[in-house]
Amino acid sequence: MAGSLWIVWTIIGIIGGYMAGRLLPRIRSVAFAVCVGICGAILGGWVFLLIGDSMTMQIVSLVAAAVMCGVFLWILSVASPRNGDGDDDLIE
Repeated sequence: MAGSLWIVWTIIGIIGGYMAGRLLPRIRSVAFAVCVGICGAILGGWVFLLIGDSMTMQIVSLVAAAVMCGVFLWILSVASPRNGDGDDDLIE
């Protein structure tokens, strides 16, 4: 099953990134949110799978993939500018 975990981590990242890109108005690009979600999910799942390859660790790696996907997307939403033009400091 360890070979198919990459696919599941990628699907977790795609779903999380798509949902964040569509639901959060601060994220302007859904495609970029999906890429960030995939990176976070693969990194989170891979780190926890390094500990062991038992069935329990595979389940923990799936949970870690979802959590890291959420953390990466949260950082993306915090780092994104509030309005569309990126000029938060300028008041006219």
